[in-house]
Amino acid sequence: MQVLLDNSNHDGFLSFRFVAGAFLQSSLWRSFLDQQGKRSWQLVLKNEGQTRGFCLLYENQLPLGKSYLYAPKGPLFDPALSHQDRKESLALLLSKIRDLLSDTKKREEIFLKLDLPQDIEIPTSLLKSDDVQPRDSWILELGPSLDQLLSQMHPKTRYNINLAQRHGVKIVFSQVAEDLKYFLELIKKTATRNQISVHSDDYYHKLWSTLLKHRAGYLALARVKERVLAANIVLNFGLGASYVHGGSDYKYRALMAPHLLQWESIKKAKEQGKRFYDFGGVAPTDGSRSRWEGLSRFKKGFGGQLATSPGAYSLIYDQGWYRLYRYFNKLRRILSWLRK
Repeated sequence: MQVLLDNSNHDGFLSFRFVAGAFLQSSLWRSFLDQQGKRSWQLVLKNEGQTRGFCLLYENQLPLGKSYLYAPKGPLFDPALSHQDRKESLALLLSKIRDLLSDTKKREEIFLKLDLPQDIEIPTSLLKSDDVQPRDSWILELGPSLDQLLSQMHPKTRYNINLAQRHGVKIVFSQVAEDLKYFLELIKKTATRNQISVHSDDYYHKLWSTLLKHRAGYLALARVKERVLAANIVLNFGLGASYVHGGSDYKYRALMAPHLLQWESIKKAKEQGKRFYDFGGVAPTDGSRSRWEGLSRFKKGFGGQLATSPGAYSLIYDQGWYRLYRYFNKLRRILSWLRK
């Protein structure tokens, strides 16, 4: 086994099987990172000329010339690798990433954060850290017929889908750049209502332009006449379609637009030949995200199954700076909570 820096496209390796959030390791996501001005690297694990593992990681800059490296939902390994091969492969990747630091000394990395796969032994050198991506996701297999998918739903979910249709809610799928304005308006209303943080308008504009450029996603809009009641961003990659961001107008909650919006997106993904619909994150079973319970119930109402992962782990390069980073990160969250 050897690990190489490689800038070529490895989406074929990533997309031949489904892994929740695998698009975060794709060439699409690297293009999005480029739009944000973030430095990124691709590490490829090779054995006898065959790709057996992959890791996209990028640099997040911090104050005082510091930074850290992060691999979102990575690394990913060939499922055919044995338990021992995976363990050795991860050690090789960690060693190669450490070698990268000699090329990035201008920013002086404090730590490396990884989102480890479920089926790997976690080295003692890695410490559990705050999750960036959801640890657990909710996945719907699209193999069954539409009638079967409907029958697998919670009865209340089916009822709300029918209710939205009776109220005249219509779903439109858009790849028009200007239509992002509807999403931005609704995501802000959702953030204010639920007292949650969302990304900046600039982040969403860059994500949307990346999806349009690569023909890799669309806006799903729920309308009654000319009014948009709910809007989702859906991303296509490999075998799956992923619901990545969404917002709705609470004023019109009785019309149940988000239920119909998800159902029509599921139908569209099935028509496109996708094998899975990824609803994204749900509350972990350990109760650590109690505020997610309502959204989790909504997602689980459509049927499906849980995809779990260990979450984020970090390899610390500078203990002193890492403690300082953790302190200020905790302080920032407290102040943000107090402002709400």
